Amino acid sequence: MANKTGLCPLPQEEPAYYTHILGIIVDWIIILIGLPGIITAIYALQRLVKVDHVAPVYVINLLVSDLFQIAITVVFILSRFFDQTAPVFLALRCISRVIVRLGITASLGFMVCISVERYLTVACPIWYRYRRTVKCSIVMSLCVWVICALYALLDFTLVQDLQESLEVFSVILLTPALPLIVFWVLTHKALKHCRSIQRDESRRIMGALGLVLGIYIVLFLPFCIRNLYYILASVSKHNTSHDLSLVLTSALVYLSPLADPFLYIFMRRDIRNTFGFSLCFWRLFRRARPEEESRQTAESSTTIKLN
Repeated sequence: MANKTGLCPLPQEEPAYYTHILGIIVDWIIILIGLPGIITAIYALQRLVKVDHVAPVYVINLLVSDLFQIAITVVFILSRFFDQTAPVFLALRCISRVIVRLGITASLGFMVCISVERYLTVACPIWYRYRRTVKCSIVMSLCVWVICALYALLDFTLVQDLQESLEVFSVILLTPALPLIVFWVLTHKALKHCRSIQRDESRRIMGALGLVLGIYIVLFLPFCIRNLYYILASVSKHNTSHDLSLVLTSALVYLSPLADPFLYIFMRRDIRNTFGFSLCFWRLFRRARPEEESRQTAESSTTIKLN
């Protein structure tokens, strides 16, 4: 796991057995579950990008950032079947540090963008209705990508010590915590005083913000807290590949692409049209279908009699 994700320093010795097994399990979970879910969500969301529905732009970029992390997963799954000391795989291990930094920081950046966008739709509906455009969202997305790419490149070129890189990375991952919490609280308060937004729309807005905040707290925050604790406590840096807490918290961060596609559910105006995410709606549809068929049969028979 440490060698693979770039979240942990590259150890000078062979990783522990449980680290190797956990890395294999996480890899295949991401490929078999995360990749199909992300591709399906991107395809569905790109159909929603219209002038009057700009929110999916940030979600699509969030899912694209997940694809960067999954691309590294594919590379290192293949490396297990070949000589890992080959020059091509050694080069990819160095590149993985840049790609992982880029993908994860971009994911957090777009999570903040989603929170801000959802808040503006509630707190400033008139202003936002005339200001929001697909072009504006694309420009903002490009800014996020540029900032994250600059950080990833500077981290790779300027910070030579991998432990110091990990410490800086942990501090950066902690910065979205305050904005995500603040915008969740402000949006919740604004919805209480807003009468123009229907209850279903309010639930979708709070559902999207709650999912974003939950993903961050469950999957990212443990990694930040663990590393910052080790920094403040001045814990010894040796033998990090056998540190179970680092392995587990890194695995949580690496599993974040599994949760992001569920944001598609809260981007739909009609949640019943969401496909591939909820089996219960399909079952309800199947139960209601006989009644619909009987109604159509009755209407057709009435038409025949009238004719």
